[in-house]
Amino acid sequence: MIACLLFAVAFAGLVMQRMSPFSDLSLAVEAVVAVAAVTSGLTGVWLWVRSSRGRAGGTDAEAESDTGASGSGD
Repeated sequence: MIACLLFAVAFAGLVMQRMSPFSDLSLAVEAVVAVAAVTSGLTGVWLWVRSSRGRAGGTDAEAESDTGASGSGD
């Protein structure tokens, strides 16, 4: 849910940069909007991948259980 909201924020930020009423903003404001949009998009991707991995059982949990099982038999 949060990932989808972050995607919406990223999309809105990128669209805002292309609209003519907002093109009169200073370069510093445009840079802040661009950085916020990219950061929101990347954070959204990270959350999406993390939640997808959690639902699929996760490769990290399997690796830890395999390591623990092989280490206890020595």
